[in-house]
Order: sequence, then structure tokens, then C-alpha cells
Amino acid sequence: MKYREAIILHYFHDLRINEIAEALNINPNTVKTRLVRGREVLRKILLEKGVSPSWINN
Repeated sequence: MKYREAIILHYFHDLRINEIAEALNINPNTVKTRLVRGREVLRKILLEKGVSPSWINN
């Protein structure tokens, strides 16, 4: 999934938006969009599995 790379680079490798954009050769705004959409996908998956992490806003 195209959101996975941005999520992993941001949250597991602590890269900033501009660093991710450079690494993936995409626009920084695209990185921001992928992070937002990726978090939404993760939220839905976790809610379906009955997990309610603290970062989910219902």
C-alpha cells in the first residue's frame, strides 16, 4: 500500500515530512496526505479488530 512507506518512515524511522518526500521522490504535501490517509486506514483496521488505541478520535 502506498501509505505504508510514509507511515513507516515517519513513525518508525523518525523522518520528517521533507526527508520522506526526498526519499520517496514525491511532493511534501503528498507525504502529508499519505500520512493522514494511512492513519485513517490503520484506525479502521484496528477498530474492526476491537482495538481502541488512545490516538483514535471517535
